[in-house]
Amino acid sequence: ARKIPYILEDATKRAKRASCPNPAEDDGNDSGAVEELKFARRAPEFLHSNHTVSMLLQPRFKPALDNLTKLSLYDCGLQSLAGIEEGPDASRPPLFPKLEEIDLGRNPKLTNDSLPESFHTQFPNLLQLWMDDCSIGPSIPETMLRCGRLEVVRLTGNKLEGRLEEGIGLRFWRDIRVLALDGNKLTALGRGLGRLRHLEKIHLRQNNISELPGNFPGTSNLGLKMIGLSSNGLSALHDSFGD
Repeated sequence: ARKIPYILEDATKRAKRASCPNPAEDDGNDSGAVEELKFARRAPEFLHSNHTVSMLLQPRFKPALDNLTKLSLYDCGLQSLAGIEEGPDASRPPLFPKLEEIDLGRNPKLTNDSLPESFHTQFPNLLQLWMDDCSIGPSIPETMLRCGRLEVVRLTGNKLEGRLEEGIGLRFWRDIRVLALDGNKLTALGRGLGRLRHLEKIHLRQNNISELPGNFPGTSNLGLKMIGLSSNGLSALHDSFGD
């Protein structure tokens, strides 16, 4: 398999050609900008950057990042996302202006402290965030909550504890469709869940939840199709579940 820098160099060249096409240089190969990069299971390559994503963030690769809509860094041994943050000049364009989906799953050393406080500013169009089997907790970092366009969030098998963030559905993630929180240590849910008009599926299996908010599920949850609640401490369900 080609090494990541070579893949990024190729993606950068293609991005430049796509932005300034020159018929004289058309060699008949696909020269469109690369929109998806999959770097899953490449932990050894990230050793040289101290388990960070700095290898991707070199200025010379910016044209490639500008065109990405999907990025997978699944199981790459990452420990920090330092560098994915707002620079000293706040007017600088974001690092991933078109990115819609990112998979950071199975990087068990990614914790709340791994995310810079301005992480959210670099993904203005992010719709799906996958971070299964990491170590996020005991609460969801605010910078993650402030990714305002998210529709799918997967945080299965992390280290979330206590009550789920009350602001979800009120201040944060109001467009969420799928929320996966299986395999944590949550004990309660915020009432904001009852305000999620677009929620379709919520996965809450294998937590320590003993009761649900009185307004969830509620009349605002118009699109709700599935609630996964097995392996919790629930003794009864309220009337909104029906008979």
